[in-house]
Amino acid sequence: MKSFRISLIFISIFAFFYTTPTFAEKKTIYLKNGKILRGEVLQQNATSLTVKIDSGETIQLNKTEINMVSFGDATKEKKAEVEPNKKETNSVEIPSPAIVSEKPVLNFRIDQLNRKDLELYLGIGAGKYTPDTQEFLARVQNKFGLLSSIPPTQIDKPTHKPSVSETFGGIYTWKRWSGGIHGSYFQNRSTYHAATYSETGMSTTEGSFPEKQSSLKGDFSFLAFTNDRFDLRPSLGYQYFWGRTQDPNGSTNYFIATGLYLYANSAVEFQETLKGYTIGLKATIRMGDRWENRLEYHNLTLSGNQNGSTVSTLVPVNLSQFAIIKLSETAGWRADGFHFLYRLVYRITPTLSIYGGFQYYEWKYNLDNFNLINYSSKDGFLGIDPTYAFQQEKLLEAIAKSSTSNSKSSIIEFGIMKRLEFR
Repeated sequence: MKSFRISLIFISIFAFFYTTPTFAEKKTIYLKNGKILRGEVLQQNATSLTVKIDSGETIQLNKTEINMVSFGDATKEKKAEVEPNKKETNSVEIPSPAIVSEKPVLNFRIDQLNRKDLELYLGIGAGKYTPDTQEFLARVQNKFGLLSSIPPTQIDKPTHKPSVSETFGGIYTWKRWSGGIHGSYFQNRSTYHAATYSETGMSTTEGSFPEKQSSLKGDFSFLAFTNDRFDLRPSLGYQYFWGRTQDPNGSTNYFIATGLYLYANSAVEFQETLKGYTIGLKATIRMGDRWENRLEYHNLTLSGNQNGSTVSTLVPVNLSQFAIIKLSETAGWRADGFHFLYRLVYRITPTLSIYGGFQYYEWKYNLDNFNLINYSSKDGFLGIDPTYAFQQEKLLEAIAKSSTSNSKSSIIEFGIMKRLEFR
């Protein structure tokens, strides 16, 4: 009886201590599936734990699910290793926050009043140069023919096919002042066809040849007005032009009632130089930070010379009439015209830009002096009479001085600009 009482007391004490809730500090419970729980252990027995987790929920865990129970904060303790033969599930790893570096802000604004930079540009595109060379001489000869009963020459409208052309230059700016060098090279391929009719027959002349023009200009400009959107600069400059028309394979056929009377191979070359002052305005219209409209207009006051020669080898059916004829022309010009430029500029960076646009030149000539020498290796052939040659030349010169002529050149271009800043 006494031993029974002792056993009952022992069992009661064991049950009391084994099932009594634990009110100690919060514990961290590591589960075998990789989860980590934080909370108070309310009750435990030989097979389970009753836990109140931080979210306020009370859950019961089997001890077979538990890997380890520890005191303190989980972030301050070493995480227990998971048994290698157990597969981890639902493990969420929180990555450390990445450090993101901010991109530098590009400043496209240029202080127009304190600039110190050099802007270089290069453009390429489809260009044309259409001088009034052979056509002018033919018009003068036609006027002369009206006075001397010589049949006029009818000229078909020439065609001009654009060819690859280019522009280039550099502009240095110091505060309000700018100085620049600008160059261009325009070219195209032209065709020429003319016909002359007379009582005895007709002749046709045709050719296909390149025409080229180069120019170089130096100018200065002053920033007269500026704000956030608009700049205006008066400009003064001096410009040179060099033009060339060359056709080494021209041909002429002369027909009479019975058929072909003769044919001729011709080598034609005209060279022109012009130079003079330019005065105009340059404007920039900004659209936001990256887009710009650039416009220029300049009046041209030029003077120069044109030298032309045509060497024809005449081969008639009757070879006894073989002859070589050389026509030489010298003209002194004065020319007034204009130059217009437009470019739409996109700034990729504060110092690198691309652009597209066009340029157009046009000028009209007034003749100062004119000289025409017509030489034949067989005097008198095809109506050339040495007796009247001098009078004919003087009459031609007077007619030429009363005539006008004009030339044009243009380009549609795309290019790139680079600005070099100096501090």
